Amino acid sequence: MASKALLNLVTQGGHDMRRRWSRQPMILSARLITIAQEYRVRIRDLSAGGARIQADDLPEVGTDALLKRGEFETFGHIAWVHDGQAGIEFDDPLSDAEVAALQAAPIHTPTPTAEDYRRPGFGRKTSSHPRWSDGTGWIDG
Repeated sequence: MASKALLNLVTQGGHDMRRRWSRQPMILSARLITIAQEYRVRIRDLSAGGARIQADDLPEVGTDALLKRGEFETFGHIAWVHDGQAGIEFDDPLSDAEVAALQAAPIHTPTPTAEDYRRPGFGRKTSSHPRWSDGTGWIDG
C-alpha cells in the first residue's frame, strides 16, 4: 500500500516526475549568454539533460540560452527560476564525454604581464583622463 502512495507522489497527472539523468553536484564558473545579455553564473549541479545554475541576475523562464565554460558550449532554455537559481534544459542531451569536458574545461583568463604588476611611478601616465594623467587639477585654486 505504501508503494502505491509513493508511486502516486512520483507520477502526477500521468507524467513521470522522476529525473531521467543523475545529477552531479559541483560549483563551476560559467557564462550564460542570451540574445539580450550575458550572465556570469555558477553551475551548481549538472546532468546530461540540464544544469542548475546560480547568479544574482537570471533570465526569464523560456529564454533560449547558451551555457559556456571555456571552449565548451551547449544550447538550451531556462526551464525554471527561483530565488537566485535557475534550471537550464539542454536542447540535446550531453554524452558522458561532453559532461566530463564541461567539468574539465578551463576558464580562459588573460595571462598577466609584468606591466600588470608594475607600480605607477612619477612621470608615467596612469590614466588617460587629462586631469588625472599628470597630477594637475587635483588642487582647485
